[in-house]
Amino acid sequence: MTEIQETRPAKPAHFDFKDIETLQRFISPQGKIHSRQRTGLNARQQRRLKNAVKYARFIALLPYVNR
Repeated sequence: MTEIQETRPAKPAHFDFKDIETLQRFISPQGKIHSRQRTGLNARQQRRLKNAVKYARFIALLPYVNR
């Protein structure tokens, strides 16, 4: 039987709130941040991603909810 590998986005060294293309790779079509299991990030990277996404939403670079 063939195993299917889930493709994960490449892990950047630094999450910048101005880099919308990178942040969108870790966000679902509904606007939710993907889990650590899905992204493959460690706890520190996930916290930095969370803070970057929340700040980008606050300054209106990312929407809070996609409809």
